[in-house]
Amino acid sequence: MHRSGLTAALLVATLVADANGARSLSLYLVLAAIPLVAWTALAYFGDLVDGSAAEDTGALDVGLSAIAVAFVVLAAGVRGHALEGEALPALGTSAVVGAVTVLGLQLCVAVTTRFSRERLVAALRAARARA
Repeated sequence: MHRSGLTAALLVATLVADANGARSLSLYLVLAAIPLVAWTALAYFGDLVDGSAAEDTGALDVGLSAIAVAFVVLAAGVRGHALEGEALPALGTSAVVGAVTVLGLQLCVAVTTRFSRERLVAALRAARARA
């Protein structure tokens, strides 16, 4: 989960740069996000292969990261081919929004598995037993 934080921050900064009309900055931010999101996907895949990934969400993390890679590469490709004087194609912004959404979904999955009902009940019971 912590692996996707910088990538999500770069993509949100890309959306802010788009809103302010800084097209070249938004292109460079998306280009900077590509190696980060690829590293994240490879790290999750490595965890899955060597068995250190979470049992319940390991494969989901890999899949969501792979989708995020596809969205970010698509966004960079669309932005790279858009001419400076023209409006940014909607696909460029939509791909960034899609990547941020997928990373947000990954965060939601991580948070809900950490704070599942069974774990909270077990923690409360352990606290009562110690008191």
